[in-house]
Amino acid sequence: MARAVAAVVSGKMGYKLAARTFHIPRSTLQRRASKIRYQQPDDPKPLMGHYRRVFTDSQEKDLVGYIKSMEKYFMGVSRRDIRELAFQYAEDNNLNHPFDVNARMAGEDWVRNFLKRNPELLDKSDPECGLEPVNFDQFYHFMCQLS
Repeated sequence: MARAVAAVVSGKMGYKLAARTFHIPRSTLQRRASKIRYQQPDDPKPLMGHYRRVFTDSQEKDLVGYIKSMEKYFMGVSRRDIRELAFQYAEDNNLNHPFDVNARMAGEDWVRNFLKRNPELLDKSDPECGLEPVNFDQFYHFMCQLS
């Protein structure tokens, strides 16, 4: 399979010829070759089944950094703020995402899994954490001015 995909991606053979030569279904070869051909180098990898990560590891680290800054300067971040931040970050970076465009925020499942991947955000031992979170737009514009 790897040799057939390499032959197609390099342009040495077409799909039909490579499928016949290597005894592989043409549709399978097309699917595998298109994954390699159109995948960007820093593209996030699928985790399970048909679900795909929206952000790369470095982008998630950036999000975690923003959230920690929000907590540091504005004393509290709600799940809703994280969902809005994720949507805005995906839009600003022109990422393909499954987030709700009408609500302009990521889904509950996404934020739950994001917090599982980043448990340091769940540490709420600080006494300030009980305060009301601020508006995300204020923070985002503040962070844009800093960078």
